Amino acid sequence: MKNVLLLGDSIRMVYQPLVKEALKGKANVFGPMENGRWSGYTLNSLRFWAPFMPDPDIVHWNCGLWDLGDDYQLGRHFSSPEEYASSLKRTVDVLRKLYGKEIEIIIASTTPVKGGDHLEMQRYNEVIKGVAAESALELNDLFAELIDDIDGCISEDNIHPTPKGAEVLAKKVSAAIERFL
Repeated sequence: MKNVLLLGDSIRMVYQPLVKEALKGKANVFGPMENGRWSGYTLNSLRFWAPFMPDPDIVHWNCGLWDLGDDYQLGRHFSSPEEYASSLKRTVDVLRKLYGKEIEIIIASTTPVKGGDHLEMQRYNEVIKGVAAESALELNDLFAELIDDIDGCISEDNIHPTPKGAEVLAKKVSAAIERFL
């Protein structure tokens, strides 16, 4: 049975138990016990998380919503597109260094939010697509999966998936992983 590492922010933490259940008997699914927050945080935290998890055969990973944030109201995103691209590329390098060049890495787009600037979010998702193409990664478009039913799939907090949204994401993530099992 293959080991599957799920990386990402709190969105990942919502769908992870559902993916684990969907792949039961097919794969050992696990992830860090904490929120991966923004891409640089995930990059930095791999060195702390990796020793306490099995070596994965497959990594499914999404980080981005925190990178788009302007938590201090400075009029800019937490990460510029260039910083975001750099963190994503460096994370790919670290995953391949830790687990070997043959590791299957699936990078996912950032999920939509209610009331958010979806054009700006798509601009950052284009960064993800570019890194995926440049690094020969599979791309899992979670944004496209939720955007047409944002009211049914995104909860009242405007960010996290509803139970329906979590099911939709889990199905999409599980399907992307199953291609490599």
